[in-house]
Amino acid sequence: MLELAPGVYSAPRISPAVRQRVWSVLKDWFPNEYEASITMIWQDRETPGGQAVRTLGTPAVQIVSIDGLLLTRRDA
Repeated sequence: MLELAPGVYSAPRISPAVRQRVWSVLKDWFPNEYEASITMIWQDRETPGGQAVRTLGTPAVQIVSIDGLLLTRRDA
């Protein structure tokens, strides 16, 4: 996986099983981090924009689809 920025990972051709395992490990490690965030992005032709996104972290964000674009929304 390519780390695009600290805590931002992208893998266009990773298998679902490997992606699940990586996410599982990250979720297990994550509670030990302070004010951190993790974003995983991968190709998914079933989702708007052709990419799926998972996030953990601070501040918490919600991924929303608006007119076929994936955007992040945070509570005010």
